[in-house]
Amino acid sequence: MSAATVAIAILLSQSGARPALPHVAIGRVDTKEPVVALTFDACATQDQPNAFDRQVFDVIKREQIPVTVFVSGRWIESHPEIARELAADRSVEFGNHSYSHPTLTTVNADRLLDEIGRTEDLISQLGRHSVAFRPPAGVWSARTLKAAADRQLPTVLWDVVSGDAGGRLKPARMVEDVTRGVRPGSIVIFHINGRGPYTKDALPEIIKNLRLRGLRFVHLSQLLALPGARALPARPSTPKAKEAPKDAGKTG
Repeated sequence: MSAATVAIAILLSQSGARPALPHVAIGRVDTKEPVVALTFDACATQDQPNAFDRQVFDVIKREQIPVTVFVSGRWIESHPEIARELAADRSVEFGNHSYSHPTLTTVNADRLLDEIGRTEDLISQLGRHSVAFRPPAGVWSARTLKAAADRQLPTVLWDVVSGDAGGRLKPARMVEDVTRGVRPGSIVIFHINGRGPYTKDALPEIIKNLRLRGLRFVHLSQLLALPGARALPARPSTPKAKEAPKDAGKTG
């Protein structure tokens, strides 16, 4: 099935059943509603715990916008008090971003399940649950989709890249790119783990500009559950990593 023809409805039934999970990685939602979801990755690796951008979180609270934070298990373990603070804030919902942030197409089946399940358990200990799964670096495969779906998690990437990672773009360019790139149903990716040195500077102007365009902010879960909305596929994974054999290696 080509990406151009994939458009799968995600509808909540009257009985409150879970929405159907699409067999694609979601890039954005096709909707007429003037809404956008801002998402923030809080990732950490086995060797690098990374940090927390308090000033970014202060902007989120001051502007009173709902956000979705994709956390890695290692980040939760390295920042337990902050993780509990986020869990206590109802403007924040959680997404699963694996445990140690590996390229999931290169790990064996057991580790893939462990990367998702271990993080989900840590999020559950915060009294929360994930609304979606985001593979590290946006690299995914059919096996990744199935592993997330087995946990009742849609795999969600983005269609608008803020460019904040590593300070690659200065604030003015970030504001320009995000403001221009967002459309109804967009999913924007930022970082809140110290990888975006200019995020705190660009975010207020981005929020202001999108509001001036008549857009409102919603949680990712709300975006996916909009009546009549269609989940549209993300761009194919790049770079394409060779799938690891099912029984290769050891569980990490």
